[in-house]
Amino acid sequence: MTSDSSRDSVQTRRRFLQLGAATVSASVLSGCTQEKTIQDPQPMPSTGATQEQAGSNAPPQGIDLEKWKRLKGEAYPEGTENTPGVCPLPGPNAKRQWPDPNKYKDTKKVPGMCQLCSTICGIVGHVKDGRIIKLEGNPNDPNSRGRLCARGHAGLNHQYHPERLLYPIKRVGKRGEGKWKRLTWDEALNEISTKLKPIRDSGNPERFAFHQGRQRSKDALKRFLDAFGTKTQLSHRSLCSGNRRAANLAYLWESDWDLNDVENSKYILNFGSNAFEAHQGHIPFANRIQNGRFKNGAKMVTFDVRLSNTAGASDEWFAPFPGTDGAVALAMCQTILEEGVYDESFINSWTTSSIDELKSHLKDSTPEWAEAISGIPAADIKRIALEFAAAAPAATTMCNRGSSAHLNGFYNDRAIGLLNGLVGSVGKKGGWCWSPWGGLDPIVKTPAMPPSAKTWSVLEDPPEYPLANVWRRMRVGEIIYLYLLQERTKIDAYMTYNLDAPMTWPEESLTKDVMCDEELIPYHICINPFYNETAHYADIVLPWTTYMERWDLDARASYNLRPYVGIRTPMVEPLGEAKDVRWIFPEIAKRIGGGMEDWYQESEQEYMEQWASTVPVNPETGKSGLTRLLDEGCWENTEIEPFYEPHLRPLSDEDLAGSETNPETGVITKDGTGIGIMMDGKPVRGFKTPSRKFEIRSVFLSQTGLNKDTSELIKLSSMSKTKPRPEQHKKFDVVIDEMPIWMQPEEHRDLNEDHLIMTSFKWNVHNHGRTMNLKWLAEIVHSNPAWLNPKTAAKFGLKDGDWIELTGYFSKMLEKSNPNLMSDHYEKDSEGRLIAGTMRVPIVTMPGIHPSAIAMSNSCGHWQYTNVAQARKAPSDNGAADGSVSQGSDSTTYRDPDWERNMWWEDKSNGDPTMWKQNTGNGWNQNRIMPIAPDPITGQQAFHSTVVSIKKLV
Repeated sequence: MTSDSSRDSVQTRRRFLQLGAATVSASVLSGCTQEKTIQDPQPMPSTGATQEQAGSNAPPQGIDLEKWKRLKGEAYPEGTENTPGVCPLPGPNAKRQWPDPNKYKDTKKVPGMCQLCSTICGIVGHVKDGRIIKLEGNPNDPNSRGRLCARGHAGLNHQYHPERLLYPIKRVGKRGEGKWKRLTWDEALNEISTKLKPIRDSGNPERFAFHQGRQRSKDALKRFLDAFGTKTQLSHRSLCSGNRRAANLAYLWESDWDLNDVENSKYILNFGSNAFEAHQGHIPFANRIQNGRFKNGAKMVTFDVRLSNTAGASDEWFAPFPGTDGAVALAMCQTILEEGVYDESFINSWTTSSIDELKSHLKDSTPEWAEAISGIPAADIKRIALEFAAAAPAATTMCNRGSSAHLNGFYNDRAIGLLNGLVGSVGKKGGWCWSPWGGLDPIVKTPAMPPSAKTWSVLEDPPEYPLANVWRRMRVGEIIYLYLLQERTKIDAYMTYNLDAPMTWPEESLTKDVMCDEELIPYHICINPFYNETAHYADIVLPWTTYMERWDLDARASYNLRPYVGIRTPMVEPLGEAKDVRWIFPEIAKRIGGGMEDWYQESEQEYMEQWASTVPVNPETGKSGLTRLLDEGCWENTEIEPFYEPHLRPLSDEDLAGSETNPETGVITKDGTGIGIMMDGKPVRGFKTPSRKFEIRSVFLSQTGLNKDTSELIKLSSMSKTKPRPEQHKKFDVVIDEMPIWMQPEEHRDLNEDHLIMTSFKWNVHNHGRTMNLKWLAEIVHSNPAWLNPKTAAKFGLKDGDWIELTGYFSKMLEKSNPNLMSDHYEKDSEGRLIAGTMRVPIVTMPGIHPSAIAMSNSCGHWQYTNVAQARKAPSDNGAADGSVSQGSDSTTYRDPDWERNMWWEDKSNGDPTMWKQNTGNGWNQNRIMPIAPDPITGQQAFHSTVVSIKKLV
């Protein structure tokens, strides 16, 4: 970075603080010693106090408690039940001791797992008088190590929100009108079953579509859908990480998720991953990055179009032109090859390419070529490539949506992954690692499941995207509403679960239009703990329990590189009449009948006991199975060695019995299925690919793209879940290069002067669409003006606080390559460009963003999902009116007057930009102008490739 860039970085960090941006605390990122018991929380001594003073409850320095106690004020109106997370101050019920030394005395400590993001950290709930009064991290969780972020602590807001849905409700007005009546559970379930049973009996069960958002009760969902007979299970995977997963699978096959061993690394090369705020591994990953840097001396270099908190905390930060990460990575690969600093042994022995082939393939991908495309100086590209190679094998790349959420995202991430293969850090300690255990330790097995459904739906498996479903069912979620609009298929019933599609899907207006159309979606059942935008367009809404009121066994791929089992358990009884799907689904199955009910024989408790029965005995406590998990919260299988260099693991005589070895390839098979490879005369496991090697050149990619039969290649890999493309994909051929390459979307070449490229990001206190209702988090971040580089702002005559009109355009590249995405709903501007949408937003200038980019955070812009999410002090109705959404909640029993009186960020401008005050309001939904834009290879939504124009509003 130049000295000017360094100054810009400092200025931008100051700007972050001025805007009140949240940062990851040092306690979250620092190391932690694991404990095996859940300890009582201790009162925190005040700053500067001696232990004796702390023991006598001395007040914190600078606080006049007597004056504090004398404060008078109007009493807060309270509900009839205690609501944790509400501070009754001022008024007669004000706190009289601060901090209260007895608050956590004699609490019952109950383990669980957070579900306010995908990281699912282990938690401990402190329960008193039937209420959870505190949440903290569980030190027994091997991934999160007892750390918990702001979202996790805000779980109290989630649990005790007065606008939480507690009763079933049914639409009584037009769909989307917002008129409801309360139902009993019998009434709701009987109606749902009456709608679903004819679909199942018709012989077309696929016309029942189940659409999930973030879900962790995988067994319960699969059991219900397989018992029903539908495979139309839709998800949001393509909106998240499809390209990254497919790029990893192309190299490895057995895992779609790289677990960078950053804690033991010496060099961390980051392309577009904001691990300190928004990574799927969040706290566990961030903690290990900082341990690697400050305890192991690792250097961290970040390439990101925006100065994220991760970029700002790196040793070096570079802002490439959007979508050029892969070009920079290939130029680094070319440097490594040209300078001879590659791992010759690994490339020649363990990859499907050769040094000569790679040199020839990358001869034109020079640092100078990359500089012309990305704007990153060639000298820095060379230097960093050589530093990375010198640190290997304790060197790893990391990437995420910054590189993958583009129209060329699959090739970006393939190029980035190649760096690890060239320097031989694949599977090495401190290198680029993975785990075959993407979730629970396979030692735990669910009770018998129904046979898998055999149906096919274009919604679940669109034939245009060849890699979406071959290794894993990643699906292409962003096309669902468009395909329904185009009548490419019909559905008769639609069930949504923990989903907020109108907020999080591209093309907000199209999504709302389709969800309102009763011919396209005849019947919509929504399962959610809150009345969100999806519930607003439903016919019946069922109140779902929170993650603190339900059962699950759960785990993520662990950064310890060994499997574990965690438990989510009811810490308290569900509020109101909220129910989990583990109760809802059996009740629907019993009413539908026809054999569905046969798959629900156990109670929830019995089911969990059977599922957890193989968790071994803790020799210290004598507890095993479910009892052990309820005691400790997590169990890690320490009998298994960390998953380093699995390709070198020897095959046993038992493995080799009856096997054959191909004399040309060395691949060892048994009954035609690959089990390993001969390497230097020794039989070893190898990689679980068709070649049993790290697949730089992948024949499978090209053959899959062209709809060729890949069944023999799949057998050699032994990955039986991988499937060739089905018959319905014929005529939908896509050319996929066998080698890592890079290409630039057409609309990004020679970008017009009045055009910018939109990028999105996520704050560390929010997930995409499910946390803005939580007051502690909404107060920190609730507004999302567009970021512009000062030079760009000056070009358009803009300054901080000015308002602009943003227009988003459909991709020129997809207009040619994927005409199936075209629809009559698009309008054209005067130059013939297809318009996805327009919106008006204020701007803030930030040196920490590329001049050709404009950035907006997601999470903001709710028009439903509680008054907190809408930045509104008073509800839109009186809280008890017939026909209102309040029919599903209980504002008499549960009340939180805190935000009703103290929401300082309420926007009082009534939509007048001249009256708007900075940092007020509920923000703007970026998806109003984002077009549907799937990567043509995997179908991942290209959130970061949208070309926009801006116009200053007078």
